[in-house]
Amino acid sequence: MAVSQPSAFPPTQSLKTSINLIFYYKRCITIVTITKSNGERVKFDPKKLLNSLMRAGAEKATAEEVIKRITPMLYDGIYTGKLYRLAFRELKKLDMPASSRYAIKWAITRLGRGNEGFSFEQFTAKVFERMGYKISLNQAVKGRSGITHEIDLIAEKGKEKLLVECKHHSKQGMWVNVQTPLYVYARYLDLKDKFTGAMIITNSRFSEQSEMYSKSVGLKLMGWSHPEGQSLQNIIDIYAVYPITVLHTVDNASLGRLLVKNIVTVSDILSMPVSRLSNLIGKRAVLVRKEAEAVARAPD
Repeated sequence: MAVSQPSAFPPTQSLKTSINLIFYYKRCITIVTITKSNGERVKFDPKKLLNSLMRAGAEKATAEEVIKRITPMLYDGIYTGKLYRLAFRELKKLDMPASSRYAIKWAITRLGRGNEGFSFEQFTAKVFERMGYKISLNQAVKGRSGITHEIDLIAEKGKEKLLVECKHHSKQGMWVNVQTPLYVYARYLDLKDKFTGAMIITNSRFSEQSEMYSKSVGLKLMGWSHPEGQSLQNIIDIYAVYPITVLHTVDNASLGRLLVKNIVTVSDILSMPVSRLSNLIGKRAVLVRKEAEAVARAPD
């Protein structure tokens, strides 16, 4: 249902923040609801959008301006993907580096295209390394049953040694259902003498049953927004680990050449000589390096 909109802002009213602007629109129109990727409808909360823009590094005034610009475009039932694209388009006009960081969820989705999700495992390894873990990728480990298990990632720090299963989804709205924690925990039991724990990490969500079962057996989960405060999104923000797919200047051809050399994050690009980058992706290297420098920021 399209929502009627006021023709202009009240000339005498000072709208200092986007929140005030939203409140003005709420007085004039039906409160907008948004449709999430799973079909659930919730009330649009401008504060959440403001916070997500600021987490990407946008100044508060810039984030408020983005909301001010997109508010007239909202309509009841708008999908979160559409809302995201509107905000991204306006943020890109105002702050290109922040728009790159804001696109992180889409960027991680792009990591799995054409290589069956292996680059997501590479990216996950970089995240754990930034957290202080020693990492081993794609290891074959023999269990007590005699069966050899293919482990996506082994993460070690101090006395902790984790068996990590990476689940990448290339489409929005996907879930990790309970079958995944069931088989991951079964593998962990067969390898319990070699690991102190097990974890599943995904760029999507866990079903309610997945969370219930994992909690009951002590299986660790890390999803895009789970657990609160220590989700994949939180960890990326805290440690400022950005995949190279956030860079607008990295086209598909360049992406393939970089990933095959295990150049997965923006930091990887900044740590290599420009000459080597040029050998890999040609003249585009100068643009990629310049954008990488703008996107990078120190961890909080």
